Amino acid sequence: MIAPFVYWLTAFILLGLACLFYPDSRWRANLRRAMLIFVSSFVFWALVYSIGVQGRISRSTPVIDSDRAEVMLKLGTAFNVLEKGWLQRGRDAFSSPKSKDASAKKFQQEARKILRDSINENPESAELRAKLAILLYDFGDAKNSAEATTLLNELVHRRDQKDQLLGKALLQVYGLSKLSAEDELKLQTVLESRLQKGWYRDAAELQLFSVVEDKPRYEQLHSRLEDKAAGMLLNAVYLIVFAIAAGLIGLIVIAVQLFLFGGRRAAAEEDSQWRSGPDWNLKTVYIVFVSWLGTQIACGSLIQWATKAGGLASYGPLAVAVSTAASYAFSNLPALFYIYWFACRPLNVKYKESIRLVAHSGKLGPVSLVFTGLATWCAAIPVVALACWLGSKLLGAQGSSNPIISLVLDAARSSNSGAILLFFLTLGVLAPLCEESLFRGFLYGSLRKRFGVGISLLVSASLFAAAHLDPGAVVPLLCLGLVFGYVFERTRSLVPSMIAHGLWNSGSFSIMLLVFGS
Repeated sequence: MIAPFVYWLTAFILLGLACLFYPDSRWRANLRRAMLIFVSSFVFWALVYSIGVQGRISRSTPVIDSDRAEVMLKLGTAFNVLEKGWLQRGRDAFSSPKSKDASAKKFQQEARKILRDSINENPESAELRAKLAILLYDFGDAKNSAEATTLLNELVHRRDQKDQLLGKALLQVYGLSKLSAEDELKLQTVLESRLQKGWYRDAAELQLFSVVEDKPRYEQLHSRLEDKAAGMLLNAVYLIVFAIAAGLIGLIVIAVQLFLFGGRRAAAEEDSQWRSGPDWNLKTVYIVFVSWLGTQIACGSLIQWATKAGGLASYGPLAVAVSTAASYAFSNLPALFYIYWFACRPLNVKYKESIRLVAHSGKLGPVSLVFTGLATWCAAIPVVALACWLGSKLLGAQGSSNPIISLVLDAARSSNSGAILLFFLTLGVLAPLCEESLFRGFLYGSLRKRFGVGISLLVSASLFAAAHLDPGAVVPLLCLGLVFGYVFERTRSLVPSMIAHGLWNSGSFSIMLLVFGS
């Protein structure tokens, strides 16, 4: 897949230079048409290839599935600790299936279902098989243990030596024979290298310390797991209370907008203000978007290939965060340049004013716009919550499958402050700047001059959702796009939607830190 991108970039650079410096103006115009056709065909081919050939968009992601199951297992552990009493710490409180309450077992069963379904869709994933085996052993009955042994034996007979090593290590950990201190060190090294931080590794290490009868390390890990479970449960309570409070504020904001200020008393005035902006035709809009998509596909794929080829993930979460930030910057920041180059420059209009990136809009000053952004974020909470529920009930949506989620979760688990800060900047600052400028400031502003509020909101929000290539989250993304577009329509400033977008992304990352952070 990497070779076509190299060829495309080479041709793109040559055509671009020819368009800029070819002396004959007539030929230069023909070259620009040829370049537009070339970029359009490349974008079409790349999207069809991604959806049809690779099939990665329609299939669940193993890492995300195992993380969903891990949330269930952590909740089960937390409820088990709560049931037994946090201060009554004994060996059986965590490891013995007989000591688990009904809530913990239900969470375990749900996690088992998630992992089994994911293995059916990703039969080659060694990580999923190992994690399901650990969970099955934790049930403690003969039937589940037999299934776990079968899964690990399949890993042992694979060609990949790393898969074999992991399968053999887990079979030893959960075997009946005693292990020596030397075996303990070797097996723990394998577990730490092949299993990421979290419930699965903790459960396997707890079993290892139990088999080798390393009571001090067992009790230390067991105590730490109970502390983490109780802490996560407390974080969940805080999160629920905060979400309910913010959601109630959001409902009040929605009610105020619908029933007090939802009339059309200023419709004519608002339409005239939108029409006073720069007059971009649909061809210009298409050129900006197809140029951005072409750059995003090519640069994003090249950086991902370079990251894998260079083994950047082995250098730790900070290196992965730097790679992710660079990938996003090189893929999406050019969109701001394309808006200027193809839209603003020919009409000789100022960039910030053309996309309404202004700190004053009518009677609204900077403080009012900031508070409007906060209110918009609150209003998005009940809207997206309802959208997620409807998506799961009517469409069977299982949530987001965006690959960046797995990278964000790894940063949360590592608790690396540099990686966490970089992800906050990427998700909370860079993403809103690029996406709001493109989809609201440029696209919505262009459509609004011609088609009115309804069509402009629907089209801009739909393209915003589709551009994420995340079918499991398309309904919530569509609703977010509608909310951000609505506040842009009412304020005629990008500041509130940018703030709401940044708070939404940052809030989602903060939730991951509360659940998966160590």
